[in-house]
Amino acid sequence: MRRLRVSVVPLLTAPVLALTACSGSGSGAGLGLGPDRSVPPASASPSASASAVPSAAAPVPPGPGTLPVPVPSAALSPRCTPTASLDTAALGAYIRGLRASDRAQSSYSALFMVDTGVYLRLKDAVRPCEPLRLKLTHFRVHIAKATPGSTTAAGFSFTYAPIETLTVSAGPGDGFAEGSKPPATEKCGGTLSVVYLGEEVTERELPSQLQFPKTDSTLDWTLADVSAERVLDAVFKPPPEARSC
Repeated sequence: MRRLRVSVVPLLTAPVLALTACSGSGSGAGLGLGPDRSVPPASASPSASASAVPSAAAPVPPGPGTLPVPVPSAALSPRCTPTASLDTAALGAYIRGLRASDRAQSSYSALFMVDTGVYLRLKDAVRPCEPLRLKLTHFRVHIAKATPGSTTAAGFSFTYAPIETLTVSAGPGDGFAEGSKPPATEKCGGTLSVVYLGEEVTERELPSQLQFPKTDSTLDWTLADVSAERVLDAVFKPPPEARSC
């Protein structure tokens, strides 16, 4: 009797397809890249409140027959710089080292003051872990024409009287520091607002000279130079008719 020989071919096709379906593919697969850390644009409006760094979105539950995708640890706990334990000098150095995202020069600090208050506009991805607590003192600036023989360059003299001292918070997200808007000016009385760290700024530390805005400038305020090391920024806003005082 002749025996029939039957060739048996192993059925490898299905397992190969199954392995192919389970392997990762696409851009960035298997690289372990963290979430997008780009800083969203901040509103220039003083009413925009400072917001914390957004947390990563919760992972979508896997569907039937699919493997769950692990969430990178960086997505659950974004990096930040602890600042609560820093002393005044170290905190000042840290704040001055933060680079601004939308100011005219990249050398400007991300924490700054304008005539509407204190802002944080951060270019760096690594933010402070907690809000930055800052001192803010507003002074009334009394303006008068200088007496003959005075050495004042602009022909005016300036005297100061404290209005109030506040503690305001900026960060960790971009935006306006609530409560930092300077008080309004008065007739022949401007405002000088100083944001700083540590001990209160005194009148003897304030500049003897202030600059008026240029006549062709679109701004009605100027930056003031307060030489105390703990001072972060200062803004002078004269009254509208300062030159007639």
